[in-house]
Amino acid sequence: MAKILVVDDDKVTLTMLQMTLARAGYEVAIARDGADGYDLACRIKPDLMISDMLLPKLHGIDLCKKIKENPDLAGMKIILMTAVYKGMPFKSEARFCGADDLLNKPLDTKNLLSRVKELLSQAGTPNS
Repeated sequence: MAKILVVDDDKVTLTMLQMTLARAGYEVAIARDGADGYDLACRIKPDLMISDMLLPKLHGIDLCKKIKENPDLAGMKIILMTAVYKGMPFKSEARFCGADDLLNKPLDTKNLLSRVKELLSQAGTPNS
């Protein structure tokens, strides 16, 4: 079963994503800020992380960079999400830091699940 880490400081988004992904058959872990997200990623080594960009303690872009710089985590697929940063400059910045995708909030769960499945299959993750 693929492991997904969700990092967001918004409780409603966190709960919605946790339930949606668990119902889709994924093992889900959650963190409420970027620093805890990084620590948890180091411990559980998820296959994919979905993270908000605007986070307390460690910004989503910095979290993404830190993960990609860690040899144990560098292969992890990353989806960043945002309600604030919109447009091509931010999509480019997300790609530059190593993110595989940038989705706008409010999230379309059908699209999110499709992207998750696609990214996990690219990574060769079983049960993607």
